[in-house]
Amino acid sequence: MPILLGRRHLLRAGLGAAALPALRSLAFAEQPGAPLLVLVNLRGGMDGLHALSPSDDAQFVDLRTESLRSLASGPQAGLRLDASPAVDFRLHREAAPLAEIWQDRRMAIWPAAGVPQATRSHFEAQAMMGLGQGLRTEHGGSTGWLAAWAAGAAPAGAAIAAISAQGGLAPELRGGGHSLAIAGLGDGLAPPGGAFGDAMLEALHRNARGPVAAAGQDALAGLRSIDRLLPRDSEGKLLSYAPAAGVDYGPGREFGRALAVIAQTAKLNPALVAATVDLGGWDTHDAQPDRFADRMRVLARGLGAFDADMAGLPRRWTVLVASEFGRRLRSNRSNGTDHGRAGVILAFGQGFGLGRHFGDWPGLAPDALDEGVDLRVATDYRTVFRTVIADLAPGAPPPFTRS
Repeated sequence: MPILLGRRHLLRAGLGAAALPALRSLAFAEQPGAPLLVLVNLRGGMDGLHALSPSDDAQFVDLRTESLRSLASGPQAGLRLDASPAVDFRLHREAAPLAEIWQDRRMAIWPAAGVPQATRSHFEAQAMMGLGQGLRTEHGGSTGWLAAWAAGAAPAGAAIAAISAQGGLAPELRGGGHSLAIAGLGDGLAPPGGAFGDAMLEALHRNARGPVAAAGQDALAGLRSIDRLLPRDSEGKLLSYAPAAGVDYGPGREFGRALAVIAQTAKLNPALVAATVDLGGWDTHDAQPDRFADRMRVLARGLGAFDADMAGLPRRWTVLVASEFGRRLRSNRSNGTDHGRAGVILAFGQGFGLGRHFGDWPGLAPDALDEGVDLRVATDYRTVFRTVIADLAPGAPPPFTRS
């Protein structure tokens, strides 16, 4: 097994930041185990132009109030990425943990990505992204693209290959097997009623037939497989999860707690190949500045903690962060932004081969805008997802149609 050198451990050892990319390549070149893909859905349509601002673009400055831009200087100054020689792109000031990963050359950003069809409907855009455009099971139902990925990537015999770290299964995981929704692990995953409840459920599904019975049997097997791996003391009481030294998920609030569930499950279960979690609150039609800053703070601190906690995992993993669409270029009269088209998609990870990739930028000139009002989709989200999957698992078939 290779020696895993996490970024913060290297810094503590006194090694310069310039050496980090090469050291990471050496550390993970022969990494064993199935790769893990973690999808973060930013529900509500995140304002990509606020998260990643072209701070020196004259059109942007003219049509956006200052409080809805990441500026080049002053108290609202964003974090310069040096992503483009032509445009001064700035990450939101609350995104410092993400800027740090970018500087570590372990992040790729697509600044103008989204669904190719023109829609400003949350329902339509989320449905399209969840299904990867047209995947169908043999029974005629819809299958989420992440479920398709998990089915192809999971090791043979895996009881659990994918989880949603929330109260219900994410659309991206619907239609697949060996998947669970796990909101928390603090109370274990034994069925209600203890041994008696477990026996009753086992008896209920043992001799049944059909998709409902199969799903029940699959869920029971998954719950048991994870529950028996949870650490307990000598009296059988569950022990609290202890992340890597120095890692604090607290600033990430509910999002951080969900990411901790993914990290703990990934460490316990090497067959886990897919996980997903939602972070909502991005539908900022009014009073955007403070609301947006809060969401960015939670997002960046949660992901920063996850990145540090997962540094010792002995296999490759990638986090993919996307929202269903971006927001309008022009701010509205309520100090917010309305539904737009293109948004920001980013990805980062361990053993990440895309480096500091920065996707196509169509610009904000009037003739470059979609219908004269929106940042144009320069990259189909499926192209982004295929690129990320090809980097994480070379040779794996992409779970997307191309039309």
